[in-house]
Amino acid sequence: MTIDKTSEHAPFSSPSSNASPVMSANNAWIMDEPTRNRLLKRYKTQVASATSTVCATLAVTPLENIKTRMQTHNFKNVFQCVRYLWRTEGPRGYVAGCLPPLASVTAVRVVNFTIYNSFKHRIDDTFKSLTGKSPLDEYKKPGSTPTAAGIFMFTGAGLFAGLVASPLACPFELAKNVVQTSVLVSNRAMADPNASRNPSLRHKPRLGTIQAINQIVKRHGFFGLYTGFRLHAMRDAVGTALYFGIYETVKQVAAKELGEGKSPFGAPMIAGAICSTLPWFCTYPLDTRKTRAQSVLLGKSKEIGEASIAVAKSSMYKGLSIILIRTGVNNMILLSIFEYIKARIDELPA
Repeated sequence: MTIDKTSEHAPFSSPSSNASPVMSANNAWIMDEPTRNRLLKRYKTQVASATSTVCATLAVTPLENIKTRMQTHNFKNVFQCVRYLWRTEGPRGYVAGCLPPLASVTAVRVVNFTIYNSFKHRIDDTFKSLTGKSPLDEYKKPGSTPTAAGIFMFTGAGLFAGLVASPLACPFELAKNVVQTSVLVSNRAMADPNASRNPSLRHKPRLGTIQAINQIVKRHGFFGLYTGFRLHAMRDAVGTALYFGIYETVKQVAAKELGEGKSPFGAPMIAGAICSTLPWFCTYPLDTRKTRAQSVLLGKSKEIGEASIAVAKSSMYKGLSIILIRTGVNNMILLSIFEYIKARIDELPA
């Protein structure tokens, strides 16, 4: 019997013809450059805000932890709080609850910037239809100076963005506050003056974020996650309005003073430091009241009562110094990277 060698070796004689379907199937998952550039340009606000938020959040997590404890417990100053954390909780005290904010703050920030950008253009269109002039076009002109219409546009868009994002942000921030202060609340809010000398507290179990959420829902129901929501919404509405209004205005002035061809980080870093610190003088009492209400949701009744008494003795502006440092550093990193990524995406070929 004669064997047909051609047919016998056919499956192996032309590998390229058999491999091409596989390669084409794999290539279907690889995005070509023009398509990728189009998507980046379309979603540049989301890409830039998400990337910059991750970098900034990781950088300031220890300062955020210190701020929360300063607000909720009767520490005399920042240095006492720092020493207390090191003696009783160790290094973990400075990074407690860092992962949930990394996800939640990124999501909230993307929503915030997206809504702000959308509403900013809507206000601009309204001004243009009424007056024939575009505040946004005036703002983008090199060497331009702030106008009343431009400041109103940025502030109004920020107010709306803060209100819309607050229902998403409140439960995550509440869980973060509970996790960060769980060890302190269980030790009756510094009621015992010798608490910081007790080395066993370093090994005290800390609530995880999921545990905290489950216990809050079990004890207070689903709406327990929205404890302090009115204060949260007021803080975010006022704070975000001032944040964007001051940022865009200061950035415009700084860009004019620095001139063309300077570092792309200069104006955003200056504006980021100013816009992130000034609003806190208006919103910090709201933030403190909100944080205190949220931080005593869990714990034994006696412990919560003692924590509340200790909290009542401290100032509504306790911890402001640390938050000014934290938010200044955070937003210098956040906004400079945000503007840089947007500029680089704009330079991509279509």
